[in-house]
Amino acid sequence: MNIGSKLTSKEIVEIGLGSIGKIKIIKALEEQGKMVTVYTLQKKTHLKREDIKRNLNDLIKIGWVKESRLANIMYSLNKEDHYIICMIAFFKEVGYIC
Repeated sequence: MNIGSKLTSKEIVEIGLGSIGKIKIIKALEEQGKMVTVYTLQKKTHLKREDIKRNLNDLIKIGWVKESRLANIMYSLNKEDHYIICMIAFFKEVGYIC
């Protein structure tokens, strides 16, 4: 369920950027450029599995990350979300993402 449309911009940004873990997940998803598993995110971010799942749940709720259930549960950035478009542009501009 995407609750992003019911929140203010301030609340969405605070939820989305509320931890370094979420920023690392966004970075990893952008750099992978494809759908990935929690295991892949764990290898890329060096975060604990439980932390990744908790952060992914928040990012899914605000619509920044998409979840697909294929053979495994896979995750990708919602490249149509305005916040993600702006954030990725910013991260690239400052050199956080290549």
